[in-house]
Amino acid sequence: MRHPCRWGDFLCGLAAAAFFSGGLGGCTPLDTDEVRSPLGTTTRVVMVRHAERDEGLDPPLNEEGFVRAQALADELADDGVTAIYYPNLLRNRQTAEPLVEIADPTIRVFSTVESGDTKAMANRFADEIVTDHAGGVILWIGNTGPVIEGVQEGNLQEVYRRLGGTGDPPLKYSDFYEITIHDDRAPTFVERTYGGTSSLD
Repeated sequence: MRHPCRWGDFLCGLAAAAFFSGGLGGCTPLDTDEVRSPLGTTTRVVMVRHAERDEGLDPPLNEEGFVRAQALADELADDGVTAIYYPNLLRNRQTAEPLVEIADPTIRVFSTVESGDTKAMANRFADEIVTDHAGGVILWIGNTGPVIEGVQEGNLQEVYRRLGGTGDPPLKYSDFYEITIHDDRAPTFVERTYGGTSSLD
């Protein structure tokens, strides 16, 4: 039986294997309750895609990607980033490294198994940021996969929707989305770009 997964991402095959072995249980539903910061706090989330990378399985960043990773560090250098979250992929880690060198954030890496179910990962991320990092600035470095058609989208798409986003999630390498999670109303979104136009967008 041919599964409906697109093979454009390294994790896609792992997600499909977990799904067809029952590991995803039909895929976790995406929680729909509004994400709120604890009373008296405002929590800020920055969402970006990992920087440009080479081809292949779990590839490293290419030259353009290393330039963009530095641009991300420069963009957030004075913002007091308290935590960085990303799936356990080389391109995501390398995107984070320049910022890690100049800041002192908590690093949360989602394992390959955790990353296979993008809805469950999005739910966990939303829960953790308002319990463990309330009032902080959190960076999510995500991916457009793994996608299983009709079951789940990539982690960028699912995290964006879990936080209340509508319309297009930050799928381009130059996208820089800022989400402010309030204690008394729905999250607010600002969409902009950073680091210049990408040759891969």
